[in-house]
Amino acid sequence: MTYSHFMNESQTLKAERKIKEKTARRDAILKAAKDAFFKNGFMETTVEDIADSCGLAKGTIYLYFKSKEEIYVSLMTKGLELLKKEMLKAASAEYDGDKILYQLLAIYYKFYLKNRKYFRIIFLSSHPDVRRRVSGELLKSSVETANDCLGILNDAIKRGIKSGSFKQTDPWQAANILWAMVNGLIMKYETDPIYREEIVGIKLEKILIESLNLFLDGLRIK
Repeated sequence: MTYSHFMNESQTLKAERKIKEKTARRDAILKAAKDAFFKNGFMETTVEDIADSCGLAKGTIYLYFKSKEEIYVSLMTKGLELLKKEMLKAASAEYDGDKILYQLLAIYYKFYLKNRKYFRIIFLSSHPDVRRRVSGELLKSSVETANDCLGILNDAIKRGIKSGSFKQTDPWQAANILWAMVNGLIMKYETDPIYREEIVGIKLEKILIESLNLFLDGLRIK
């Protein structure tokens, strides 16, 4: 091995190690932030709290994220990526459109039960005051991930149209209606216990299934 080859290999290994260290530090920041946000809420959590939790200086946090809001949206995007992964598994099955949608709803509900606080992050991260302090690149990434999830619904509806189970409609528009309906119900149940327990008095899982039934009634060819 020549000296120049040795130096190039050494520099490559050093660069790879730095990338791994940066990735590990970024993940540690996100984990500390998630714990702090889940425990104290977004408004009460400070960058100092996050820095203390992961044993880093406040200035180091800002090397990775320009604001608390950017950390928050990064967590939201990570949650959506986990959800997308689960949805893709269901969508790969060889079922007709309506059965796929039931499968996707089951996965979505299961994900919600397992990651309830992620949903609070997802809902709050769309607030204009939060998004204003987030980089355009990160916002683009979060929007693309959300669109990918909507695209899975879109493809399931297109499959139903192609098979003749669903009437001709705009699948993207229908996917957005279903997405908004399901998330609206979850958000209401998650943030308003009086509505959930005293007004409705119906389990969330049951009302989500019934809402999908009504949605599909409007799509199916009679």
